Amino acid sequence: MENKKQLSKSERKRKIKAIYRDLEFKKNELGLKAPALKKGPVFYMVILIVMALIGASILQATGNGGGTRGKMRDGKIMKAIRSVDALAEALGRYKFHCGEYPSKEEGLDALALKSSSHKGWLGPYIPKMLPDPWKNAYIYELPSGTNEFPVIVSMGPDGKRGTADDIIADNQLFSKPFRDTTWTNDWAPFYKRGYIVVPTRADVEKKKKELGLK
Repeated sequence: MENKKQLSKSERKRKIKAIYRDLEFKKNELGLKAPALKKGPVFYMVILIVMALIGASILQATGNGGGTRGKMRDGKIMKAIRSVDALAEALGRYKFHCGEYPSKEEGLDALALKSSSHKGWLGPYIPKMLPDPWKNAYIYELPSGTNEFPVIVSMGPDGKRGTADDIIADNQLFSKPFRDTTWTNDWAPFYKRGYIVVPTRADVEKKKKELGLK
């Protein structure tokens, strides 16, 4: 009787795998069962690629920062949010001094003027009026009622008004200068100016010099 050659452990494993693989393909030919997908490195690589594609689709659907403050944001979105909020606070200071917001005709450019004929004006309230990060002008709409706030809008990445990526100023910032008057050095708001003397610009410069401020 002929002695059979003893197979090593690794060879036995390889031959068993080959037999099972042939069996699976034979079953597939007969329509009994599809070949099994082994969960090796390729399997997990495919899973990772599929997940990455799904993530990219979700990001594209929401638009990098879509809608405004609650969604994913990129650098330009963050810059636009800071800008509309800064403009809102500057408008609040303008009204604190002048008693009203700039007219529609004056627009947001009134905040950056070097001088003004408006009584109580102590600007400029911003260094320079620039477009939003997508090179579009900010939209400025005056309130319809006396107790309402203006609307400041960046049209966002798509450059269209009224879409999901519009960025709108926080209403609370319009009234911030009235709630916290530390920035005024206790200067009087417009509605008290009949009773308290408001410092002139020369007084302001003198006070800044005394405090060592530039």
